[in-house]
Amino acid sequence: MPDTRRLFVHQLLGATGSLLLFQASPPIPQPRKRTEVDPPAGEDQQQSASADGPTSLHRARLQQQEKEFRQTLERLFVRVGDLKGQVQGLNGSDIFSVSVFKQTQEIEKLAKQLKNYSRA
Repeated sequence: MPDTRRLFVHQLLGATGSLLLFQASPPIPQPRKRTEVDPPAGEDQQQSASADGPTSLHRARLQQQEKEFRQTLERLFVRVGDLKGQVQGLNGSDIFSVSVFKQTQEIEKLAKQLKNYSRA
């Protein structure tokens, strides 16, 4: 009985090995051929005609974003100063008022706006 099991395992291993030998190797991928993309003839003329347009628009947009960023930063400084004055006036045993809570929410909103301006 043990010989038949051993014989079965040897035959199974032999069949598996022979299948692995006859198995085809996977195909080797070929690199893609790069082709040149030619823009349409009309785009060259449009780009030369409006060369100053996109850069001036981009510059104007950046200046507007910088202006908004500085205004938001000033508002944030004012709100933080007001909040600091209110909190310093409170005793340690006093409970924070609703106005202090609302001011902290406004400060958080302004901080998020600044974060979004810095991403753009």
